[in-house]
Amino acid sequence: MICDNRGSMDELMHTIREKGFRFTTQKKEVLSQLQKKPQSVLAIFKQLQSKKCSVDKATVYRILSHFVRIGIVREINLNNREALFELDSCDHHHHLVCEKCGEIEDVALKEEPLLSAVKKQSTFQIKRHSLEFFGLCKKCQ
Repeated sequence: MICDNRGSMDELMHTIREKGFRFTTQKKEVLSQLQKKPQSVLAIFKQLQSKKCSVDKATVYRILSHFVRIGIVREINLNNREALFELDSCDHHHHLVCEKCGEIEDVALKEEPLLSAVKKQSTFQIKRHSLEFFGLCKKCQ
């Protein structure tokens, strides 16, 4: 199941303004990139450069950090790669990562059986989790 509920631009703009912040063209452009798929600071920066958007890499990073703090973007780390950012408007999901081309796909799973098995084997108090699968996408197989 691919998560396609990435949040409309109007909803994101409303959330940013509701929290007392300005909704600038640069913020809109960063969010526009994140509506496509999880991306790194560098990937977003390069996309914005190709669109002739006036923004530097440090500004992209600051915008993303701000979005993480206000809860509309989350940072994900996949297999020791550079940090990626994605909109936090989807339901909880996991990632399928192509080891050849880097393509990332969202997948929603029924987690209750897995979490129940973990709880039976440990007294560890789970607060959050992350689960990623690595392999080859259809293009790279």
